[in-house]
Amino acid sequence: MISYRLFTPGPIEVDEDVLAECGKVFPYHRDRFFAEVVEKTTGDMQKILSTDARIFFFTSSGTGAMEASVVNLFSDGDEVLISSIGKFGQRWREIAEAFRLKVHFLEFPYGDSANPQQVDEYLSKHPSIKAVLATFAETSTGAINDVKTMGEIIHAHDKVFVLDSIAGLGADELYMDSWNIDLAIGSTQKAICAPPGLSLVAIGDRAWAMAQKSTLPKYYFNMQIAEKFRVKGFTPWTPSIPVMMSLAKSLANITERGIEQVWADHAMWAGVFRDKAGAMGATFLPKNPSNALSVIKMPDGVDSTEIIAEIKEKEGILFANGQQELKGHLLRFGHMGHANEPDTLKALEVLKKHALPKIKGE
Repeated sequence: MISYRLFTPGPIEVDEDVLAECGKVFPYHRDRFFAEVVEKTTGDMQKILSTDARIFFFTSSGTGAMEASVVNLFSDGDEVLISSIGKFGQRWREIAEAFRLKVHFLEFPYGDSANPQQVDEYLSKHPSIKAVLATFAETSTGAINDVKTMGEIIHAHDKVFVLDSIAGLGADELYMDSWNIDLAIGSTQKAICAPPGLSLVAIGDRAWAMAQKSTLPKYYFNMQIAEKFRVKGFTPWTPSIPVMMSLAKSLANITERGIEQVWADHAMWAGVFRDKAGAMGATFLPKNPSNALSVIKMPDGVDSTEIIAEIKEKEGILFANGQQELKGHLLRFGHMGHANEPDTLKALEVLKKHALPKIKGE
């Protein structure tokens, strides 16, 4: 029996009305009722993304949607520029190389955001690049990219802009079409506040035209197959129906509040958390932080692994550690699902009690 609450940056705590959808009797995935659910969910997702792009849902984690994007857009040997600000930029590279793309890798230090001017200069020097693959909000460091400026630059070079927007979607301001984002990726367990199990790809016309020419091998993630079902309101394969029903409810909640209000709430409570934790002695990794999460740096000699275990055991709350070589050096708190006063104040309370004395050497 799980005896702790998730204060991690995904999966997140899910509201009871959304979670309840998973326990209901669910429809047949070829029934017209389910098609109406998918169509309504698609429309709400388009509102949240500010786009009229096609949206495909896949029963996978966000990494599956990243792979779906690569295999549907490119052909063997295509050149791509990956702008990396952390672990999920590195994941773009691993996927692209697995499918034999020629990868140009522009890497920025942990905690930094990408420099759009360097992206501009790189594209000028390498005109054979077909697309730029980047991250919106980097979950491993908490940094956010200036994707609006990046989109303007990439569009000016007539390249396709592919954005992993999994962490920032719903937490940070994002306008897919007007910011020149050709393909955006999301996943249910982040700030769109549903259980894990589904991912999505929103693909605009420029990327869709590119997808018609792709020759990389694909089947389960084949958007040409998926398109035949999408136009009828269905998914090509049996999806995670309970998660889709939960997603429909969570997106309905978001659109009822208005995405601008949801962004504002994330910005406010992320700001409150950082201001108060900073006043208590915490220092943060990212120079330009996403509203999706806050990432606290550990001083030398302090292991966040021990702090996280102590908080879990004594307070029934789970924070996230750093990833791979960052493990033990970071403490990550997700504002996704916790963009509210009670959870923000609770997080500050347990940090003050269990983490900050160790951070300050008291």
